[in-house]
Amino acid sequence: MKQKRQSDMVTMGQGERSKAAKGFIPHSAIRNPQSNGFTLLEVMMAVMLMSFVLVSLLGLSNRSVQDVTIADHITTATLLSKRLMTETLAARVFLPKEEEGEFTEEDFSDYTWKKTIAATPLPQVMEVRVAVLWKEGSREEMVELVSYE
Repeated sequence: MKQKRQSDMVTMGQGERSKAAKGFIPHSAIRNPQSNGFTLLEVMMAVMLMSFVLVSLLGLSNRSVQDVTIADHITTATLLSKRLMTETLAARVFLPKEEEGEFTEEDFSDYTWKKTIAATPLPQVMEVRVAVLWKEGSREEMVELVSYE
């Protein structure tokens, strides 16, 4: 230990040498060069940084799940409305009317439909609208297809 103190004393000024001779060795205010661990401040900062990162990642994961659910509903509603539109156009009966109902399949029990056939300013052209609706939380969402026949 005396060798270490003597080497420290070589690089110190006159006032610091007297402190070193009394057993005082200057060191950083944050970390002692001889210590092998982290200070409490460093550990607290690391924990705080990790908590911010984890909270952000959890929020991102939750939003991602919501986006996938919404995309699934939109895709299903689009396919159902396309099926209903194809059935309507295949019937070739275009009299002005409005209809609505529910899908009979168990997989699509959350979805309802509305179909409207209306006249346009051109007497030989009819407007066919098919809408598929579903509840998304507290609001009602809709996919609508329009065709002119």
